[in-house]
Amino acid sequence: MMAVKTALHLSAVPSSILCREMEQEKVIRFCKTAVLEQRPGSMYVCGCPGTGKSLTMEKVKILCTEWTKEANMQTPEIISLNCTSLTDPRNIYQKLLKPNQGTEVIQSSAVCLKEIKKRVCDSLQRSVNHSKRMLLMIVDEMDYLITRDQAVLYDLFRLPTFPNSCCILIGVANAIDLTDRFLPNLREMNCKPDVVTFPAYNKDQILKVLNQRLEGLSFTVFHPPALELCARKVAAASGDMRKALHVCRSALEILEGEVREERTNERDPGCSAKEDKTLKYHQRTSSVLHKYLVQIDHMARALARTFRSPVVETIQGLPQHQQMVLCSAVRLFRRAKKDATLGEVNKAYLDLCKSTTMHSLAATEFSAICGVLADQALFKLGTSREERLRRVTLQVDEDDVNFALQGVRFFRNCLS
Repeated sequence: MMAVKTALHLSAVPSSILCREMEQEKVIRFCKTAVLEQRPGSMYVCGCPGTGKSLTMEKVKILCTEWTKEANMQTPEIISLNCTSLTDPRNIYQKLLKPNQGTEVIQSSAVCLKEIKKRVCDSLQRSVNHSKRMLLMIVDEMDYLITRDQAVLYDLFRLPTFPNSCCILIGVANAIDLTDRFLPNLREMNCKPDVVTFPAYNKDQILKVLNQRLEGLSFTVFHPPALELCARKVAAASGDMRKALHVCRSALEILEGEVREERTNERDPGCSAKEDKTLKYHQRTSSVLHKYLVQIDHMARALARTFRSPVVETIQGLPQHQQMVLCSAVRLFRRAKKDATLGEVNKAYLDLCKSTTMHSLAATEFSAICGVLADQALFKLGTSREERLRRVTLQVDEDDVNFALQGVRFFRNCLS
């Protein structure tokens, strides 16, 4: 359990950042050129949370040392700040000047900014081989520096443009339009940064990254459909890879709780803990890796903890036959149908009851259930002189229905 949790933890840096090759290449190429050619510049890296921005910055820090070592140059000074810790945007000047100092302001913002300008433009800061020591500033959560006049942001993006500047500025934030919306004058000031946008992960990419995290383990922990459910739901909700890792760890903890409870119940009260462990160890070892897997129901519960939505809660609170009618509609509309008649949905419902040996409701009861589902905004019902010819449209996403009912084996089989 601990090995899996470690592999899925945010602090675990993978050997390569999958599905972000193009974006990563742009950032690395910019930084390598700036460092080796001693060329100041700025870049703005943006995208939704959990899309690989911070991991790319960590890789850049490591590569900077390797590049300069190979070129026999001075390793750039790297200052990395997260702006969420600042009580006032102007405090960033002090933090950039003395990154290891406390947050209390001991100098005015104007004095600190003047010192920073002197530091990045000092023509005397050269080594014997006359190469400048570049200063790489990585400013994360940059949108926390937004002010009424945007003076702080303008000051930062101007640093690489000063004569003899050694500053390489990389701003990182979620807001895609920060430079265009809040800093419209950057182009006129000749300090508009290069922009690299990290898109949200799709289902296949999330699944690929999760499998990468788990491939180093010598045992299987997740049932493949459970990982697929996680990837599908997270991709539909946000595409946040950090959220997917959190959900997987949560599902693992649910399984861990079940295992602990089961082993407690199995223990023979006549044996000591040590005797019980020795007695049952060998018989468990051969099967435990196959028996204790994170299944779809574990993942569905973990997802429910993370993504509680009114629609999902509504579906989960429906009586069984209403859920069956909803499942019947989902199965019917998988055939590329946008809508169907009430009679067609009823036939799909009767087929489902027959295949599961469940008692079916009469036609009038079925129509009443569809009316209830329409009242819950799950169905949309049209009008017609004949009841069976009324058009039915599904008003919820199929993924929400799958997610809401995957934890129940009966419905999982119905929807598979």
